[in-house]
Amino acid sequence: MSGKVTTLQAPPATDKAVRTASFPTEQQIASRAHQIFLERGAAPGSELDDWLQAERELTAAGKPSGSPKPSAPATAPRANPRSPR
Repeated sequence: MSGKVTTLQAPPATDKAVRTASFPTEQQIASRAHQIFLERGAAPGSELDDWLQAERELTAAGKPSGSPKPSAPATAPRANPRSPR
């Protein structure tokens, strides 16, 4: 047997994996929306508002607090210098 140890590296995170990591699942949203419904006294008629509030809360909670916000470029991108005019 060989004494060599092979270390496997994790695959790089894909763009899709990064995007979905910060969004709550439908089950999480439904659970929080139900909590909001109960906190409101279980009065019917605001199901959509409860759902949207739950979605906002959970999405905000999933974002890293110190992450930089994407900024717009200072200038417009230049045209491709290799393209024919």
